[in-house]
Order: sequence, then C-alpha cells, then structure tokens
Amino acid sequence: MSDHSKIEWTSATWNIVTGCTRVSAGCDHCYIERTPPFRIAGRRFDGDGPGSTTGVVLHPDRLELPLRWRKPRRIFVNSLSDAFHKDVPAEFIALMFAVMAATPQHTYQLLTKRPGRMRSLVGRADFETRVRDMYATTLNIVNPRHLPFPSWPLPNAWLGVSVENQTAADLRIPLLLSTPAAVRFLSCEPLLGLVDLDRDWLFGEPIGRCTCGVPEDMAMYGHEDGCDFATRGERVDWVIAGGESGPGARPVHPDWLRSLRDQCSQAGVAYFLKQWGEWVPESMLLHKPTAAAAFLGEHGFRPLVNGKPIQPPMARGNDVTIRRVGRKTAGRLLDGRTHDEFPAAVAP
Repeated sequence: MSDHSKIEWTSATWNIVTGCTRVSAGCDHCYIERTPPFRIAGRRFDGDGPGSTTGVVLHPDRLELPLRWRKPRRIFVNSLSDAFHKDVPAEFIALMFAVMAATPQHTYQLLTKRPGRMRSLVGRADFETRVRDMYATTLNIVNPRHLPFPSWPLPNAWLGVSVENQTAADLRIPLLLSTPAAVRFLSCEPLLGLVDLDRDWLFGEPIGRCTCGVPEDMAMYGHEDGCDFATRGERVDWVIAGGESGPGARPVHPDWLRSLRDQCSQAGVAYFLKQWGEWVPESMLLHKPTAAAAFLGEHGFRPLVNGKPIQPPMARGNDVTIRRVGRKTAGRLLDGRTHDEFPAAVAP
C-alpha cells in the first residue's frame, strides 16, 4: 500500500485486502509473493497453477486511508489481491464502495479476474442500497463536507478485467460489459497471445436494426445519423497492454501489442502500453551480445542455445528473434513511441 506507485497507469495503491488464489494462466507468475509485504511476512502460494493460494487477509484498519488524501489521485484498489475474491465478504466490499463514494476527488481502478462475482454484486439494487446505507451510517466513514451520495454507478469507480489471452477475453469481457460502471477497462498483462477484441466489445453492440439501408460490410462505420442500428450499447473504454516481468517471465510478441493498439485506434478507444517486460525484439538493438535469445512466433517460445533452438523447428521461419534485456532496459516504446492514453471519463 502506498501513496505513490511505480505502476505507470496509477498514482497510488489501496490494499485493504491482501492475498489471492490463482485462477488462470495469467496468474502463473503472480508478482504478489515477491513484494516486500509478502516476503517479510513469509506469505507464498501453497502450490502451482489454478487453485494455489496465499490465503486472503482483510485490513479494515486501512479503509479510511483515502479520506486522508486530499489531493486527487488515481488509486489502484487491491494491487495485492482481488476485491471480488470469494473470501472477501460482500459487506466489506460494500464498505469499500462507500469509502469511494465519500471521496469523489479520487479515481478508483478496480481490476478483477472474477467478473462473475463483480457483476452479481455491483449489478444488484440491494448492493447499491447497502452502499448508500453504509455511506450514511457507518461510524468509520467520516464525511466532513456532508456531500450527498453520488450517482450510481459511482462516477469515480472504474471497473476492469484481466485479459491475458483470447480465452480470458471471451469469458470475462461480456461479464464486464453487463456490469454497471462509469468506465470499463481491460488489463491485457501479461499478454500471452493474440487477442481479438470482437468489434462489439470496442464499438458497443448495436441495439437497434438498420433503418438506413447501409450494406452489412459497411455497417461498422457507415450508418446515417438517426439510423436505429447506429445506437450502440456498452463498450470497453480503455485497454492497458504489457508483457510479463520477473523470474520466468514469458515474452510478448510485438504483433500482439500492435494488434491491440490498432484495434483501439480504429474504435477510438484509449490505449496504454505499460511495458514490454523482460523480453524485446532483437531488432530494437537494446541487448548486450550475451543476452539470452529465443524465437517467438507460431511455434511458441523457443530458447536459443549457441544460436540454435532447443526444440524443432530449428529454423527461425517467420518467428521473431527476441532478447532478454530486463524490464528497465526494455522500456515502453512501441514502434518508436509511447502510448499513454487514458479514457475521457475521469472523476471530478
């Protein structure tokens, strides 16, 4: 937990819950057990793969922390856990939302791999009522300015899901889009494969039927003003992308990052490239002669020993040659520039 964060897309972290359980491939090299709070406490995952856990601990003493931060911040909620983990009681989650309601100067970023539970809570009228009641009556929440409860969904709460591959996208994005939220975002990190963000996820699924006679193959862009088909539903507002860092980091292919960038550009959706991670294309010329090398492409990740892959096919073919240079050296440039876009909707 920190008033300042090194995470590029946020400015502070608020860890009122710590510890998690692995649920998918994106969790395989989870960073939380390498952080100082976990290392000092000796907390580690009790195994490998989905189902392994560090245990979940609630920290109610930290609930009021954002109330002391007067300067507006973007706050990553539970960077060391998942707010919608099954072991986090609904009452505690409601309290968290009440604090967010009481601090409209901040923007809260909630990221989950459990969008089913998120939708089942945030989308229910009785959950909103519970948050309103806690906002008005809970002794631990002090609202010295006596601000009225804001609109619902909270305008300063951004909800997001982790998307490491197409399987995760297909499972999690529809649940995110059916959850009430002021801003919806994706964290495609660690990006482990090419992800096609179905056009309706970025453009918004059409609500009506075409009434202007535009051919189907032009329908994405060409409907006339007033056409019923041009009315679109909920969509993703922001996409964060990045490779993996740390021990055993898996590389990201440049085409996977470019694909997300281009899809977002076409749809007018904000795109943020957080990092390459440990590996970069050899063509970026950031490596030392002794840097570990590998081929990455349609045949997967193939480390090179003495310039040759350790498994067939032995020729590079269309694969990209990559080098391990470390996260700091790898940086954040894609095709010569950074991508630091944020969604237009922000907290007051």
